[in-house]
Formats: sequence, structure tokens, C-alpha cells
Amino acid sequence: MKPYPKYLDWLRYICAVLLCFYGVSKLTRHQLVVPPWVAQKPIGSLDGYTLTWYYFGYSHTYKYILGAIQVTCAALLLFRKSALIAAVITVPMMFNIMLINIFYTISPGANRTAAFILGGMFLLLWHQREVLIETLWTGQPTESSSTQKRHWFVRGLVLLFVIGELVFGMVMSHP
Repeated sequence: MKPYPKYLDWLRYICAVLLCFYGVSKLTRHQLVVPPWVAQKPIGSLDGYTLTWYYFGYSHTYKYILGAIQVTCAALLLFRKSALIAAVITVPMMFNIMLINIFYTISPGANRTAAFILGGMFLLLWHQREVLIETLWTGQPTESSSTQKRHWFVRGLVLLFVIGELVFGMVMSHP
């Protein structure tokens, strides 16, 4: 096994602090909170940032779950043995947050922070790529030859269904 690079320790700690900051701010109602006067404005007058915060802040349960996941991942990042599971959980979450930040014009600072955390998690995953490939791909059992044809048939049906749904949806959406 390769030696663990020192920069990954520091990267884990920095990402842990950032994740903890964002998670705790959700748990303590300092993030995804919109002032009451915003609800009085016509929806068409709100910018993407305000709409996004209003939408995601509407459900307190969602906000608390997201905050708890961020704090949990931050805690997992503090230890080498649990950093891989933290990265696996954090990547899709931060990727989604980045997409929201980009397409709903959330502040550039928040987007840079999300990009930094996401990049850090990708570096952690890259360092552990052999373990991930073994666990998720090469270590998986293969299909027996007797069930392989049946599985290909089912996959083909699923693919035809998806294509049919796409075509039907496109045809039905045009008047």
C-alpha cells in the first residue's frame, strides 16, 4: 500500500472545518433562512439566490438532515480510517450543492468553497482508487452463463422502456 501523503491530512482537516461550519450553520438556523418580508414579495420579483434559500429553507427537516450529514462527514474526515467513507458520502452531496450554486447564482464565495471541498474529496478518492475499484468493480461476483441471457433481455427491456418514455414525453410536450 502506498504511504499516506501529508497533504491529504491537511486537506481532510480543512474540508472538515468547512463542512462543520456549513453543517452547524444549518443546524443553528443561520443558513437557508429567509426573512419573513421576502414571503410578501411576488415570486417573479425574487432572484435565484432568494428563491433557492426560500425553497430549501422551507423544510426544517431537510435542512437539519443536510446539516447533520455535513457535520457527520466532517467528523469522519478527522480520521484516516473513516476518511474514505466520508468522501464517498460527501462527493454527491457537494456536487449537488455546486450545481445549485451555479445554476441558481448563489454567491461565488459559496461556490468556491463547495468546489474546494468537492476537489478535496476527489483527491481522497483518487488516493484510494485501487481499493474502490476492487470493492466496487473487480471484487463483485459475475453472472453465471445460465442467467446472463435473461439479464441481457431484462436490460434491453428497461432500455426500450426508457427510450419509449423519452420519445413519448417529447411528442406529448409539443402541441
